This record gives sequence, C-alpha cells and structure tokens, in this order.
Amino acid sequence: MSGKGEEEHVLEPKSPSPIISLRNASRGFPGTKALSGVHLDIYSGEFLAIVGPSGSGKSTLLNILGLLDTPTAGSYLVHGNDMGEVPAAERASLRARVFGFVFQESHMVGRDAAARNAVLGLRARGVAWKEQNRLVIPTLRRFGLEGRAATPAAMLSGGERQRLAMARAVIGAPDVILADEPTGSLDTANGQIVVDHLRELQLTGTTVVMVTHDPAIAATADRIVTMRDGEIVEDTGHKVRVHDDAHEHTYVEGGQPKLVRRRRDEIIDLTADALSTLTIRPAKALLLVLAFLLGSGGLVAAVGLSESAAVKVTARIDAASNDEVRATRDGGYASWKQVSTDLAASRLLSGVVDAGVVADLPATEAQPATFRPGAVLEAPAFIGGVRIADAAYLRLQGATLLSGDSALLDNSFGAPVAVLGQGAARQLGIAKPGPGVVIWLYGEPVAVAGIIDDPGRDPVLEGAVVVGVGSYPIASTKVNASLVLRTHTGAPAAIAEVLPKALSPAAAEAITVQTVADLRDLKHGINTDLGRMVAIVSVILLVIASLSAGTTMYLGVLGRSQEIALRLALGMRKSALASMFLMEGAVVGVLGGTAGSAVGVGAALAYAENEGWVPVIPATAALWGIGAGLLSGLLSAVYPAAVASRANPAQLIRG
Repeated sequence: MSGKGEEEHVLEPKSPSPIISLRNASRGFPGTKALSGVHLDIYSGEFLAIVGPSGSGKSTLLNILGLLDTPTAGSYLVHGNDMGEVPAAERASLRARVFGFVFQESHMVGRDAAARNAVLGLRARGVAWKEQNRLVIPTLRRFGLEGRAATPAAMLSGGERQRLAMARAVIGAPDVILADEPTGSLDTANGQIVVDHLRELQLTGTTVVMVTHDPAIAATADRIVTMRDGEIVEDTGHKVRVHDDAHEHTYVEGGQPKLVRRRRDEIIDLTADALSTLTIRPAKALLLVLAFLLGSGGLVAAVGLSESAAVKVTARIDAASNDEVRATRDGGYASWKQVSTDLAASRLLSGVVDAGVVADLPATEAQPATFRPGAVLEAPAFIGGVRIADAAYLRLQGATLLSGDSALLDNSFGAPVAVLGQGAARQLGIAKPGPGVVIWLYGEPVAVAGIIDDPGRDPVLEGAVVVGVGSYPIASTKVNASLVLRTHTGAPAAIAEVLPKALSPAAAEAITVQTVADLRDLKHGINTDLGRMVAIVSVILLVIASLSAGTTMYLGVLGRSQEIALRLALGMRKSALASMFLMEGAVVGVLGGTAGSAVGVGAALAYAENEGWVPVIPATAALWGIGAGLLSGLLSAVYPAAVASRANPAQLIRG
C-alpha cells in the first residue's frame, strides 16, 4: 500500500474492453422486479460507487456482478465470457478467482481464529495449506491484524472484523472487490479506515465496486452510478486513478500468488472444518455420538448375545440329539390313560432308558396367579409358561429341585400340585413350598410341591409352572402331549424307526417322531431365526439413531445458514459443501460406532457371564459396529447436506 502524500493522477483504462459488462440485464422476483434493462461496463482498475435509495436494486446488481445471482433476462459478461453459458460448478470457481467480497456485517465464522477466517476463501478453493500459510500473515499485517491472528473472530471489534473481511477478500488476488455497504455498521473513524483500504487496493490495480447509502462515502470513489427503481439513472463515467509506482504495491512478499485447486487439499480442509465444527460444539457432537453409540452398541451386543445363545442352544440340541427321541400323536391325546399306555409301550423298546411326557397349557386360560381371581384389582399377568409333565420328564431333562419333591407330580393324592421354576416363583411371590402355600390355576388353588433350581436341558422350565400329569382331565379338546425318550447313546435313529409301529400298529403314520436329523434342522432354524431377529433389531436401532442424528444435523444447518452462504459466496463448490456435512456425519458416526462397539461387547460379555454361557463374540462384531456407525452417520447427513448445497448465498446473505 502507498504512504500518505504520494502523487496521484487519473488515466484512461489501458484496455478498451471492460472487465465486466451487463447488457439489458433484468432480475425479477415474485411480485417485484429488482432490475430492469441495466447496461453497465466496468473497466479494470476502476473505483466505482453504486448509490440509490433502499429498494433501488443496488444489492441485487452487486449479487449479479459477483455471480451470487443470475439475471432473468439479458446477459452478463466477465472478461468477455457470457456467464449464462457457464455451468454452476464453474461459476463457483470463477467467482473465487475473479471476485473478493466485503459485506456489511463482515460474516465471520466466529469460532475460528482470525487467520483461519482470512484464508476461508482459499480453503473453499482447495488451496494447499502451505500456500495458505505463506499468504495469511503478510495479508493480515497489511490490515494491522497480525497480532490478532490467533484471536477468534467473535472476539474482534467491529472495525477489526471488517478489516479482516477485507483481508479475506484480497488474499486470493482477485480482479474485482465487491463491497456491499462496507461501512454501514461502523462508526465514522472505522468507516474511513475501511474506505482508505479500499482506495489503496484500487491504487494497486484492483477494481473496486462499492454499494453505499452514504453520499460522503460515495464521493471518495472515482465513478458514481445512481440507481432508482431497478434502473441506472445516472453514471459519471469511467476513469482510473493510479499511482505511478502501482506495480510495486503487492500484499505478499514474492509477488502475486499462483493458486491451484487440488482435490487432496480440498479434502484435508473439509475434514479439518468438520472436526473444528464438532470440537467447537461439544454438546451437539456428544448427542450425535450417543445416538450412534446406542445404534451400533445395540448391534454389537445383539450379535454377541445371539452368537452366545446359539452356541448354548446348539450344545443342548447336540446333547439331546445323541440320546433323545420325541414322539407326538397327530391330533393329540384324548385321555391321560392313552398317554400312559404310549409311555408304557415306549419303555419296552430295546435301547430306551426312560420315558416321560410333557404338554403345554395356554397360560391365558390357566391364568396362574398368587391370589384368588378378583381378590386383587389389576393383578399383573403371568408371563411364563404352564406345562403338564411327569417326574420322569424332569429327570430326563436333568432338572433339579431347590426344595420339594418332583415325585408328587405323579402321585398328588387326588389334588393337583405344581412345581415352579425359579423365575415363575419370583413372579408369583413364592419363596419355598410348604403347607398352605398355593397358587391359583383355572380359578382354583393348587399346592406348590417344589421349586426348580436348575432347569437342565429345558430352559423353559426356569420360568414355568409345571403341574402333574392327570391333574386336569382332558375335556372336549385333545391335548398335544409329547413323549420324551432317553436312549442309549447312538440309539435314537434305530428307535425312531420302530417307535411308530410300537405305539400305533394299525396307523403308524399317526405318530410323528423327531429324530437326530430333525433336531439338527431345528438347530439350523433356531440359528437362522436368531440371525433374523438380530438383523431386525439392529436395523430398528440404526434407523432411530440416524433419524435423531439427522434431525440434530438439520437444525445445525439452519443455525449455520450465514456460514453456508459465506462459504458459497467465497467460491466453495456445492458438492464440496455437501461433502463437509457428510464428513461431519461420518466422523461422529465412526466415533459413535467405535464407542458403541466397546459398550456392546462389554454388555454381551457381562450378560453371558451372568447367564453362565460361553461368551462368543465374532471377531468382526466390532468392525460391524464401526461400519454401522459410519453408514448411519453418512445417511443421517444426506438430507442436511442436500439442504446446504441447495442454499442460495445471495438470499442467505441478504437475510
């Protein structure tokens, strides 16, 4: 910049062609026309002021000149190129190279340091960090801000922020500076400082176009264009005032920079911006991480628990398949006597060690309860099972009693008795069996004869009420009872062949036998069902996490509308802006997925340990959790990213 008192003179432009040119340009909005048939040529090196009353179209004209908006009619040329033929993505790059913006409100990213704000335009253009660092301090020094480089923009005074806006505008060596009411929010002294800086920029060869309401500020320009009702009504004509030594005035040691967009540097800056946003807003970031933690943690825990449960179920089925056969009659049994007959016949078969019977009763009909029905209002419904079984069935399953005697299931002396699993006992409030200890089934009292300590092979027993065979007569409907045979090891297949004829010689086809192969198919089915259940639960958790995180991010977009407008105005491509929000989603998704994986693995291990299972956590479970967090983070950011990329910077800045 030049010092005071240096000799100045006015020259005609060296080039006969204008740097920017409007031909019969109009811009309409719903219900109004902001510009109408504007003709304007601006030459390189001019200092031009646009004046006029509010609503005359000054800001609209400036937005069109800066490629923030497009005319609805007419043409606009920059360096002889028709902007109407330039694709939107290239317009952003052209805006970043040709124009620098100084807005009335300065529009800083308040959380970022002054130096980071100064290079915002360079970051939007994908300029390398090394080049940014080379340019920023000399530029801040020219505007008296070198000592404030590390100060957050929100901590600067109004005058400092406007000088920082000018530093940001010129750091990329644009051809044209567009200033929209640059002194409107400043006092007289700071306003004059800004005007002096604009003049010094123009004296170095930069074209300056300034919109202002202040006649005194407009008078400092070399050319004044007056607007009214969307038309230019007066133009004092172009002229250029320069210093004789204008070529010596640069802002950066080593001459004007050669700035090149590199995709790698753009990605680095996008990542840095995403991390900066998250670290500056830790509460928001924590909420997002927690949302993804719940989703991915639930996924990992579900995978671990399903695998552990599958191993437990598989072990039990494998054990049963080696020495167990089950048989049922199609249509069920009409009487308990028929059940007893089949049991006796099955015990006579060679290779059968013992045989028992089990049948399930509808809990909704039996309605197990602690108190007489109707004695307690709104008594909680029983959520376990109700089974009919004999003592042999409990023996075959390896079930043991904490107290009481299972033999009473076979001989209850004419009255029904019940044996409770520990879960059922807790639910019904039964501590131990004894005289007078009853529960209610079918509205009648039933004595409690024992409490099951270990359910053995049959996990249903833990939460079930078991009553003895014959406790309730079979009425009009038949009972679907299953015979359970314990055999010598390796004998189930042979016994399965002869059992139907032994039980029903005249109609062997009425007997259905579950063999080793059947149990293995059952094992496969159980594993498949568990996998399907895990998938459904995981998808639900991830959808909930994505929706909650997406809502938070969308609100964040609304709260950052000015920052979005600024980035677009400074030349950030819409695809890059969308990528920044996707990057934010990816970062919080990965963080949440990683934390969720750790929590999920811990929860699965703790539950397996509590249940006495062998914990089985697939090696890929953690990767699934992280991957799910990443995917849901990206999905949650898609809509906010789309909203941000569709933003109109001219409207946002006017807002």
